[in-house]
Parts: sequence; structure tokens; C-alpha cells
Amino acid sequence: MNDTRFAHPVRGLVVGSVLAVALPWAVWSTTIAEQRGLLSWHVPQSLAFWIGLPAAFLVAAAVSGGRDALLDLMSRLLRWRVGWRPYAAAVALGVGLPLLAWLGVLVAGGRTATAPWGGLATALLVETVLFWLTEEALWRGFLLPRVELFLSPGAAGLAVGVLWGLWHLPLFAIAGSFQSGLPFAGFFVLTVATSVILSWLYRLGRGSVLVCALFHGVIDVMFVATGVLSASPSAFWAVVVLHVAVAAALWWRGALRPATAAA
Repeated sequence: MNDTRFAHPVRGLVVGSVLAVALPWAVWSTTIAEQRGLLSWHVPQSLAFWIGLPAAFLVAAAVSGGRDALLDLMSRLLRWRVGWRPYAAAVALGVGLPLLAWLGVLVAGGRTATAPWGGLATALLVETVLFWLTEEALWRGFLLPRVELFLSPGAAGLAVGVLWGLWHLPLFAIAGSFQSGLPFAGFFVLTVATSVILSWLYRLGRGSVLVCALFHGVIDVMFVATGVLSASPSAFWAVVVLHVAVAAALWWRGALRPATAAA
């Protein structure tokens, strides 16, 4: 392969995937063990994000393409001059999907809950920066472009989504975590559908990780603000159905064809 950024894509995918799972799971397992009386201590869970994921994508980039792969990853992280449309789409979807589900459940007479809206701007900034430097840097910045060497953008989004969904598994075993109160099957489907949507945003933003992080941050803040994921089973499944519908519509309309792939 002439493109030295992707000199060893399979090696990068294997190393990146293994480290992305092994390092955070090692951190989370200490909390699980402590809650079950097997340990008297645990590693701070935030290190799964701030140490585990950066270590995964930096090491994987280094072994898959060396300096050129690392520079390519940095360019995707810093790529922000992509026009206003990707940012508008990220915000519109991030706000619209939870809000539509919330309103739909209300209209249908279901139960929902809302959290205080104060401090949302700060929460959005923190969440966006977190996802920009951790999850989105790994899943979209490093793994997705390499999976797209072998699959179409839509199928690549599905493949990354499957790994991303399974990556959350230990969180369902941690008492008090957000995921522990949700059905794993539904969360898995939601994550895979979200990955397909993010694959489209990544194409729209010409490979900008920041666009993906903005969507991730906005939608997480809206989930908290509306309480739509945890308020009731009907609200949760409304969110899942909406995400699947949007992902299917993007696919059906041809928005995830190979010709739209980012460089």
C-alpha cells in the first residue's frame, strides 16, 4: 500500500481493538470486583477514558503506520474548517432525536422525566472535549477510516458500532452506572445505529473528529436534560426506534455510499 498512513491497517485494527477493550475493561473490572467484595479498592473509572482510550489509539497508530499515521490522526482531531453544514447537522440531530422521542412519549401519554437545565453549556463543553479526545478519536478518528479500507462507509459504521456496543458491557455490571439501569440489547442496537449516523457525520465533515464529538456531546447532554433514556421503557425504546429509523434512512438514501468516503 503506497499510503504510509495506512501501511498496516489490519495490524492497526487488531492492536487498536484489543487495547480499546482490554485497557478500559481492566479499569472497570476493579470497580466490579470492589462492589462484589473481592477488592478493597478500585482504579478511578475516568482513567478508562483519559488513559485507556488514548493509549489504545496512539499505540495502534504508531504500529500501523508510524509517524505518518500519528500525524493523520492528529489532522483528523484538529480538522475543524469543514463548513457550517456538518456542525449544524450534528447539533440538529443531537438535539432533535432525544427531543422527538421525549415529545412522542408525552403525546402518547407515557411517562418521562426531566433534569434541571441549568449548567447545560458547561456540561456540553466538558462532554464534547471528553469525547473528542477519547471515544471519537478512537472509534471515528482511528478505527473507522481503516475499516473503510475493506467495507463501505455504512457497513464500516455497523462494524465499528458492534465493537463500540460490546465495549460498554462492563458498565452494565457496575452498580450505579448509567448503563446498569438499561436493557443491554436495546442499548446495543442504539449504539450500532448511532455509529452509522456518526459514520455519515464523519463523511459530511470530511473526516472531522470534532464534528462527531459535538454530536456525541450534544446528544448525551440532551439525554440527561430530557431523561428520555431512563424515564420509562417506552421512552427508552422510542429513542432506539428513532435512531434506527434515521440510520436506515441515511443508508436507503445513499448517504453512506463509498463515493462519499473521507480522505
